[in-house]
Amino acid sequence: MVDIENWMKELAGKLADEFGPRLLFLGLQGSYGRGEATEDSDIDVVTVLDEAELADLDAYRAIVSAMPEGKKACGFLCGAAELKSWPKYDLLGVARDTRDVYGSLAELLPPLDRNDLADAVAVGASGLYHAAVHTYLYGGKEKRPRFLANAHKSIFFALRAWHELRTGEAVRTKRDLLLRLSGDERKLLEWGVAKQEPEEPPETAFARLLHWSASAMAEAQDAKIS
Repeated sequence: MVDIENWMKELAGKLADEFGPRLLFLGLQGSYGRGEATEDSDIDVVTVLDEAELADLDAYRAIVSAMPEGKKACGFLCGAAELKSWPKYDLLGVARDTRDVYGSLAELLPPLDRNDLADAVAVGASGLYHAAVHTYLYGGKEKRPRFLANAHKSIFFALRAWHELRTGEAVRTKRDLLLRLSGDERKLLEWGVAKQEPEEPPETAFARLLHWSASAMAEAQDAKIS
């Protein structure tokens, strides 16, 4: 496992040396950011520069590639203007899943409100609905369990936004969210965090996912403030 605190500290120093005051923010998200990393986990880094030209991307790639376990690095990089112009429903996920390492992400984000959160729920649920229907119709029965397992990240993000829309509580980790869910929502998330494939038929899980996704889309539209 990567010693992520020292890894990020080293990366922050190298980026500061390269970009100086142009480096506005460095953060960590994903499984390492949530404390859920395994040996196979990627290192999801969020970086914001004053602006991001192609030469900056080349310099950034060279630095990250030279880091220990640099091949595990992935994530998001942009300029300050692009960040403020980014679709707000997407920025909500970035805000909820990113831990500050250098600078403050909140100071760089535009204002985010309940309507943006409702959009995040609707977009996440609609994407899951579409993918589930497509897989069920055209993927073949043997692909259904794998789809459910591989969709766990999208399910987690959609459920997390849905929980916040309903309760006002922002939850960071899968473990904490699982403790707060019950019924079908809890079972949806369990498919992704279970160590082994659940005993129920995948068709039952597909029906549950379709029902929840449809309900979440409708609930998100009703929750918007006009």
